Parts: sequence; structure tokens; C-alpha cells
Amino acid sequence: MARQKSENHFIKGAVYPGGQKAMLLFIQNNLQYPSEAIAAKIEGTVRIRFSIDHTGKVFKSQVIAGLGHGCDDEAIRLVSLLQFEVSKAYKLKVQHHRTLNIHFKLQVNPLPTEAPTLPAPLSIQYTISSTTSPDSPSPITEKSNQGYHYTIQLKP
Repeated sequence: MARQKSENHFIKGAVYPGGQKAMLLFIQNNLQYPSEAIAAKIEGTVRIRFSIDHTGKVFKSQVIAGLGHGCDDEAIRLVSLLQFEVSKAYKLKVQHHRTLNIHFKLQVNPLPTEAPTLPAPLSIQYTISSTTSPDSPSPITEKSNQGYHYTIQLKP
């Protein structure tokens, strides 16, 4: 009968705090698209292999498949910012190796289908009349929703 193995017999790997989703969110928030790559309209994926020391810091990184135009350097910069949690197993100082894909995709701004409509200019009209009858109708016959109409009646 074979001996059943427990988790204590294995060395656990380096883990980013918050998991894979948190690491991808960190990369997305800190990614600065290189201006040279924007000018050349470069998109794609940089595959990078890096090593993590016993304290959780990235100390060596190497681009396996790159894009050039500054994207490789940006991927190395991003990976060097990462800080991992490393479990202490058997008091050994173990190095961990990981491979990560960093995606570079240009942001597409949708073109407006119509020209933006500007609000109509505000119009103000003053009517000054000197009538003696307060029941006289207003000289303004059109009603407009886009402005103000004042009628001032002067008493003689």
C-alpha cells in the first residue's frame, strides 16, 4: 500500500497577492503604451519569462517572444514591478520561474455617426409699449421655447 502524500511534502509556488486576476488588473492599470508602438500601430503579445527569488522579488526577466518598438522594454518594466508572496518551506531559499503574456492592444475610439448638436442660442426680446389699457394683447404672436419675452407697459 502506497503512502498517501499530503500538502506538506510539496514546495508551494510563488503567488501574486489577490491571485491571477489581481495581477492582470495591476498590469492593465500600469501599462504605458510606448509612443513608438502607437506611431507604428503595433499590437500583439509579449511573452516574458522571469525568475522570483525567495523574498518574492522579480530579479531576472527575459523576453521569449517580443514585438519591438518599445513593447519589450515596457513588458520588462511591468514585470519588475510585480511583488509575489513566497511560502517558506523547509527553510529553503527557492527560486521560482514563471512565464507571462502581456497583451498590447491599441484603444479604438469610435467615430461619431452624427455631428454633435449644439443647443440653440438663447434669445431675449423686449417689447416696450405705452398703452393705457391693461387688457391689450401682447404684441408677440409666436411662442418659442428657446428664449425669454418681456413686455413692459409704461403708464403715461
